[in-house]
Amino acid sequence: MNKFKNGFIMMICVAFIFTACGGEKPTPQPAEDVSAPPQAEPVAEKAVPTPAPTQNGNIIKIGDFSELWSQLYKQNEAVINQFEGMPIMALVTPPLTFATSVQYDILNLENQNGRFEGKLMLAGYQGFVEKTGSRISFGYDHTLDKDGFGPSAKAGDKTIQNGFLDLDQEFYQAESSTERAGKKIKRGVTEFKRLKDGSMICLDFSGNTIDMRGNAVNNDQVIFLHNGQDRYDFVVAKGQKGTDFQAISFADKGDLTKEQAIELFKAAGYTLDKVGGIKDGKLVLDPQ
Repeated sequence: MNKFKNGFIMMICVAFIFTACGGEKPTPQPAEDVSAPPQAEPVAEKAVPTPAPTQNGNIIKIGDFSELWSQLYKQNEAVINQFEGMPIMALVTPPLTFATSVQYDILNLENQNGRFEGKLMLAGYQGFVEKTGSRISFGYDHTLDKDGFGPSAKAGDKTIQNGFLDLDQEFYQAESSTERAGKKIKRGVTEFKRLKDGSMICLDFSGNTIDMRGNAVNNDQVIFLHNGQDRYDFVVAKGQKGTDFQAISFADKGDLTKEQAIELFKAAGYTLDKVGGIKDGKLVLDPQ
């Protein structure tokens, strides 16, 4: 679990190192001539104004929204890591979407309205980010020129991502997929939303048509998380729809609770795998 968590944090840190603005070293000044008349104070250069934050006061880019989730998670990290038994990787994998999304902030360091394109720092291929008022859209469309890691990343595969962050609604959505010979072999849809009490909820759908060995198989998984102070509710459910799953959205269903997520997943044909949360300072599984 720590491997995923630390990798996620490291990616974000690396990304934001590149956003820092460097300055030139000051030109050495000659020694002051005490016999000369006093000189007037130099006029300070006018500071470049920073982009004004949105009405929520602190979210102006994807990295800011990612940090909100990270800060909440840190409050629950020790409890999650102390879970008895095998680590529940589904509790930490959905936020990994931010590790790729923060790359887009670097394409628009001045946080200006407009469309900006360039090479993504971590992915290494062309992407775009477009800011229109309180909405930030982003994505890429790339065809692999050589084999990557695993059977779902072969030369000729087309990998796509599209997403957006609504700064005023504090709502993030990203969808990614891999196509081979015109058919999707891998697909994921992830949403995060900040609630009025400061906690955050997440829906994460993922499906594949091939397994880790490259064999044909249809499987998919859906994860619900509610991350807040002394709270980390979760629902993990399994399916056999592959990439043809119908993603549930907060935009349609509203601010879901764990109980509502359970009912929605069951109605969609999923089989519950793990359900639980924090109780009396411990992460526990609910009886099923």
